[in-house]
Amino acid sequence: MIVTTFNVRGFGGSVKKNKSCELVRQNGVDFLAIQETKLEVITPVLCYSLWGGEDCDWVFKAYEGNSGGILSIWRKSCANIEFSFQGEGYVGVCLEWGVEKVRSIVVNVYSKCELGTKRRLWEALLEERQSRG
Repeated sequence: MIVTTFNVRGFGGSVKKNKSCELVRQNGVDFLAIQETKLEVITPVLCYSLWGGEDCDWVFKAYEGNSGGILSIWRKSCANIEFSFQGEGYVGVCLEWGVEKVRSIVVNVYSKCELGTKRRLWEALLEERQSRG
């Protein structure tokens, strides 16, 4: 499984969208974690254009204020989603990968550079992990 992360600092124009698609295609990416989309709504058309086709599924967290927005996209033919979860500064997914059905949890994080915010983020992730066993 090839996992890649990309802080786009806003999907204002087509250049960053094209770069995302190129990144997936050239590197055989199976899971793409995008931060700072600065988008309130994520549409199927956008995800298909970012991925380079319809073989994808996704979860997202809308932006808050002038920054943020998290989008996780993965190759649908390789993974099935079991569940997703999100909180302040993160979106996570539990996926079953491949024919062996290997269970993986991937968390896409984008946090402000404030110490208190980072502490709350890690506390929330620890609570999430403990609640799922």
